[in-house]
Amino acid sequence: MMLGTEGGEGFVVKVRGLPWSCSADEVQRFFSDCKIQNGAQGIRFIYTREGRPSGEAFVELESEDEVKLALKKDRETMGHRYVEVFKSNNVEMDWVLKHTGPNSPDTANDGFVRLRGLPFGCSKEEIVQFFSGLEIVPNGITLPVDFQGRSTGEAFVQFASQEIAEKA
Repeated sequence: MMLGTEGGEGFVVKVRGLPWSCSADEVQRFFSDCKIQNGAQGIRFIYTREGRPSGEAFVELESEDEVKLALKKDRETMGHRYVEVFKSNNVEMDWVLKHTGPNSPDTANDGFVRLRGLPFGCSKEEIVQFFSGLEIVPNGITLPVDFQGRSTGEAFVQFASQEIAEKA
């Protein structure tokens, strides 16, 4: 079963190492052999809280095959910089875009917590045990993986309320 991009994981890659002055056109040229969903609108740059480019972006593609093509661009160069390409999904993209950039709240009221620096073999069960006593919503743990299916050492956990997330 193929998941559409609506509500599912979607067909998304995360790109890191972009020149700060990079434009959507340059990203489209870098991924010229891939079908980007909605053209330039399918490229979502990540900004710092100060509103400056972070050198990272999410690229929404049209299918899983396009994701595989995009992942082949990992560690190719754009100008003098080598660019890393990772498999991502809509959940990670939406969370990052909501929580970064100049308009991001210091603490969004959505009950999400981002974990970093996890052991690469960390499971959802271990995260549940770590937060035992705190209510996590059903299917509320996302463990992003790179293009080879390995853990990135991050997790996104959605708790039943913002108050519980703050306790976490």
